[in-house]
Amino acid sequence: MNTKCGVFFCIIFFGIFGSASSETLPGGATKLTAEEVRAMYQGKSANWKSVRVFFAPDGSARLVRKDKKAYGEGHWAVNENEMCLTITPVDVVKGKRETMKDCYAWHKAGGNYFMLWSGDKDRKDAYRDDESDRLAQGDQVSQEFLSLKK
Repeated sequence: MNTKCGVFFCIIFFGIFGSASSETLPGGATKLTAEEVRAMYQGKSANWKSVRVFFAPDGSARLVRKDKKAYGEGHWAVNENEMCLTITPVDVVKGKRETMKDCYAWHKAGGNYFMLWSGDKDRKDAYRDDESDRLAQGDQVSQEFLSLKK
């Protein structure tokens, strides 16, 4: 697996979140259980800034860039309070493939959920409180994925 990424593929993951504000983790926050994290993603589609990803119940994942320049397949898994997504995007024009891995650690405080993306793991002010709003029940990815894969 490639731990560095080319410009095209970095855009897929480094541009996923958009401009929502970052937060510090509130005092008293606790880690979600693996079951809670799994329920956040299982059978749902994420609608991020430049991509959509479907997290199938069997642990597989499909990705499409919104500009239709790439699609990808991979898998997702949960360990404790962290969900990790390993996916291989394919450049539609060049056919270039590059496997990537991102992880998302979850906490809760009161009725609020906070997520920290592995790309921001060294920042104390990078917890997001809007990630659960970006997840919707059902597969909103596979139809477009199949049309790009052909």
